[in-house]
Amino acid sequence: MRRSVFAFAVAALVLVSGCTGTESAPLPAADRSAVDARISVTPQASVEPAQPEWIELRSADGVTFLSSPVSPDGIYRNSDQVLNPVDELPAWWAESGLPGTDTAQTVVVAGHNYSKRDAPFKVLAVVKPGDTVVLKTAAGTLEYAVESVGPLPKGSLLGDNDLRQQVPGRLILANCDVRDGEPTNDNFIVVAQLK
Repeated sequence: MRRSVFAFAVAALVLVSGCTGTESAPLPAADRSAVDARISVTPQASVEPAQPEWIELRSADGVTFLSSPVSPDGIYRNSDQVLNPVDELPAWWAESGLPGTDTAQTVVVAGHNYSKRDAPFKVLAVVKPGDTVVLKTAAGTLEYAVESVGPLPKGSLLGDNDLRQQVPGRLILANCDVRDGEPTNDNFIVVAQLK
């Protein structure tokens, strides 16, 4: 199952590029240090599809270790078939689904991870299955349970296969993978499912 989820992620997502920094000193590794939560989760029976405005990552015991705005501008593949957010903020891939309780499409949020400067999605490297992703939209708040995490080779969309089918309630987070202070040829992918 885990392999098929990652294969789908590769099929659903082109690579995120432009994740190398220009400074000379590597950053410390990402960690799960607590940060202030800015999203209050209130149970909602239904949330209409809307663009994400804020994202938080929480441990299984409820500690928030990422709280970040999402870029108000959705991103699109460029002429090289690459996703490249315009700044350090995570950005919703506008060619994917809008988050909502009845969305039939997979939702994708991509962000940078640099080797020599900081960005919010640096913490994807420390996300674990069982963690929670919280997305705030103008229509309400959604919670997703992290199912799998890991690196995948950067690449373009795969050819037609069953894994390219849209999955209702699926959320994929992606960045450029950085290991030991150096960029790799991978993207780091977090796959979560609406709770």
